[in-house]
Amino acid sequence: MIDEKKKPTSELDLLEENELYTQPGNIFRMMSTEQQQVLFKNTARQLSGVEEFVQQRHIANCYIVDSEYGTGVAKALGIDLKNLF
Repeated sequence: MIDEKKKPTSELDLLEENELYTQPGNIFRMMSTEQQQVLFKNTARQLSGVEEFVQQRHIANCYIVDSEYGTGVAKALGIDLKNLF
């Protein structure tokens, strides 16, 4: 019998946490250096008006995807990674 409390509500519920970061990491690593720089700048522009804890959370997620991704977003936002980890 399926425990209704543990029943997956979507396909995302069936994925392991690490799998959620694999595809974005692969896409990031396929980008050219120029494309990555545009991504960093665009992300910083979109996050410029939100509270710093939201920016930090996003940077942490980007860092899980790829350390260079998290570092680039942090740099574009002017946030020191030492304050996050």
